[in-house]
Amino acid sequence: MYVKEKHKLGKSISIIYPGEYYVTDKDELIGTLLGSCVSVCLHDSENKVGGMNHFMLPGRIRGSDILNDDSAKYGIAAINRIIELMLKKGAKRENLTAKLFGGGKILNLPVNGNQNMIPADNIRVAKLLMELDDIPITAMDVGANYTRKIIFDAFSGKVYLRKITKSEVTDLIVTRDEKFFNRGELTYGA
Repeated sequence: MYVKEKHKLGKSISIIYPGEYYVTDKDELIGTLLGSCVSVCLHDSENKVGGMNHFMLPGRIRGSDILNDDSAKYGIAAINRIIELMLKKGAKRENLTAKLFGGGKILNLPVNGNQNMIPADNIRVAKLLMELDDIPITAMDVGANYTRKIIFDAFSGKVYLRKITKSEVTDLIVTRDEKFFNRGELTYGA
């Protein structure tokens, strides 16, 4: 489940993880960290309702699967679920706007089984569902080789984005671990 804490921006923040979503009509933040996954941030500026998901796979398109598979790890289900919950909280479909993030090519996955297509397919399904639901996309930062940390202000609709490349993440981890080893705080096999 998501984690709720206080953010340095002075608001409560709910952190969501892969396969999760969060919808609110409160003045709060929603955050996540994305690699090949995608997040759709939906906002109704008139009624101040916002929602964000974090999905790992595009979803199945076969007829029976669309109705039966409601796992939020799939883009189709995750997007439909936040729209449904936003409408229950007072959002109006005609007021919804979207911002899309993620779909980075950060893993060196083998080519067999089209695993390298997952980020592109995640982006494609998010764009397609926005088009099918007539929800305009007002901002988008997708693809490339970035890890993205996003914080969505569900009240204002603003998104704060930080992009980090795979090599920067590796460098940060190596530097952090070296500090711990040098101070004797991190040991293996002791």
